[in-house]
Amino acid sequence: MKPTLINSQYAIFDDVLSPEDFRAFWQMFRNLDFQLVHAEGISRYYRVSDGAPYVGPSVAWTLAPIGSLLPEGVSERDLPVRFHPTGDTTDAVLSAVSRAASQCGSLIGERGSDWVGALCRYVAYPAHSGISWHTDDTDVTGSFIYYGNPRWEVSWGGELFVADESARFSMTRERAEHEFGNELESEALLARGVGSYVMPRPNRLIIVGQGHPHKVAPVTANAGDHVRATFNGFFMPAAGVEALVRRALG
Repeated sequence: MKPTLINSQYAIFDDVLSPEDFRAFWQMFRNLDFQLVHAEGISRYYRVSDGAPYVGPSVAWTLAPIGSLLPEGVSERDLPVRFHPTGDTTDAVLSAVSRAASQCGSLIGERGSDWVGALCRYVAYPAHSGISWHTDDTDVTGSFIYYGNPRWEVSWGGELFVADESARFSMTRERAEHEFGNELESEALLARGVGSYVMPRPNRLIIVGQGHPHKVAPVTANAGDHVRATFNGFFMPAAGVEALVRRALG
């Protein structure tokens, strides 16, 4: 694994897994159980124009055993997530994320104090799907994206766009309902109207700092049956982990 770029907004690492692990990850990914993103109700994270991404199982990674955060009589097995170590090549990705995160304290905070783990899931973006401009929830310190697609071409879309640093913290989910309309985003992002992009190069990892507006450009029809295959995660502070546990237990 090698750092390709580290700036004040995000870090990019390439050749993250060994060739053998990369092949194994793709084989695992293509055999996961996926469902449409809105299968269990309308997701406010996606606009009506964002198409139909597929979401797979959730994976939790905690730096310390989660048992101390669970109510008496409740075990990890009662939560609707798999826990790292999973026993498959997801573990290799999370090991790489852990190593990369040690170089990204200025982006996501310090391990063990600012964040204590990550909540992750697999997402597949087929042609005509993406996700519009948004900022991740305010109770996370940053996020990561790992690209497991074995091939990508520049005409296939799917780029990660990140708005100019001046737009940081200008958009929060608390100010929008179901993402109908673009007034909030237009006000925030057209103030300067510039930013950068990162292509979904195979075997690439991106770590994004807290509060930066970003989007995934729609995958184009040129991709055919190829998908933008990602494993995404959000770096969670202790309070965020406790809140997730409470929500999961109803």
